[in-house]
Amino acid sequence: MTPNEDIVFFKGEDTGKGLPFGIVNSDNLLSGTGIFTPSLRDFHVIFWFKKGSGKYYIDFKEYELKPNTLILVPRDQVHYFAPLNQEECEIESIVFHPDYLYRNDNDIQHLFYFTVADHIEGKQILTLEKEECEHLTILSTQMKDVYYHWDREKSEQAFYHWLCLYLIYVERLASAQFDTETLDENAKLLLSFNELLEANYKTEYKVEYYMEKLQLNVKSFAKLTKERYKLSPKAVIDQRRILEIKRLLKGTDTPVKTIAYELGFDEPTNMVKYFKKHTGLTPVAFRTDKA
Repeated sequence: MTPNEDIVFFKGEDTGKGLPFGIVNSDNLLSGTGIFTPSLRDFHVIFWFKKGSGKYYIDFKEYELKPNTLILVPRDQVHYFAPLNQEECEIESIVFHPDYLYRNDNDIQHLFYFTVADHIEGKQILTLEKEECEHLTILSTQMKDVYYHWDREKSEQAFYHWLCLYLIYVERLASAQFDTETLDENAKLLLSFNELLEANYKTEYKVEYYMEKLQLNVKSFAKLTKERYKLSPKAVIDQRRILEIKRLLKGTDTPVKTIAYELGFDEPTNMVKYFKKHTGLTPVAFRTDKA
């Protein structure tokens, strides 16, 4: 699978110091074109939008940005900023390859695990209070000191531990903003459904499969999804499958036929009809659309 020419694909070893992690200041981010070009990356990114206003896109969903917004972007999501007023805006980014961090700390993996339902609810965008900004500033300052003085002894170990502290703090902020640690029974059911969907959406697209696995009643569960997401269970499944097709069409040059078979369609024409029904465009038209 190779990147589509309309989407820039960034690899961690080709950026910054060529290390599996890094921290990038505002001048470097705003002076280039990387953050303004629809792109895929093989590493996770945290953008701290400190000053100004603007728009940001993750997997074709638009977000309005305001000062002190934290954006969590897992690898393999198409994302970019709309043009910004560079004199008014200030941004900082922290990047790291998942394999580098997760070698010792599996718990932090959950910070960058987003289901399609999380995407619907905008859980990749966090709003920071003054005290939270101050705390993150302390941590990022320490990371910068290590990163920009890399010739010092044990720099990699120091950066690794500061990064872990930074991410643990962000994970706590996310948990507090979205109550992920105090789920009621209905929320737990929805979480189980979304986790099962994330693991099986390529091959299982019928509601009955998920209801049987989770031992749930279709009608009762449909009330939950409509109350929470304004969607039926089938619509949630369809959204996840459509999102994956969009990613593959825009982010790679994988043939439509191959995408269809990867997503469990018996015939490519069935995927074409399915995609057009949900988007109003054929896969080819969507791939070539510059919007």
